[in-house]
Amino acid sequence: MSRVKSFDTGLEKSMESLLKSRKIKYEKQPRLPGHPDFLISGTKILVFCDSSFWHGRRKNELDGSAFKKNKEFWRTKLSENRKRDVRTNRKLRKLGWHVLRFSDADVLKSPEKVCRRLLKEVEKNA
Repeated sequence: MSRVKSFDTGLEKSMESLLKSRKIKYEKQPRLPGHPDFLISGTKILVFCDSSFWHGRRKNELDGSAFKKNKEFWRTKLSENRKRDVRTNRKLRKLGWHVLRFSDADVLKSPEKVCRRLLKEVEKNA
């Protein structure tokens, strides 16, 4: 797992392209708890780009049925990742941040929907 990229992934590059196309100013990889991918400039909005796999978005991965080997390891790993996401969101919200999480499916398959949601939040929190 040490070869798994944790920043500058294809997903993050796609999100960055969306932000640039909408002329939304941002900071990459702000030094905050949970390591958000983007901070929207002039707001208290943080954006996380979550891989469907690593963040347990698919039921067959969460229950372990997607794996032939080490089912219990992967079920536990993905479950713990989801719990960590909840803790991170809670911690950042207590610090006054508004947290948005987008999965790879959101960013890659529905970029306009992501942009609408993001722009709506920017308007509410600017």
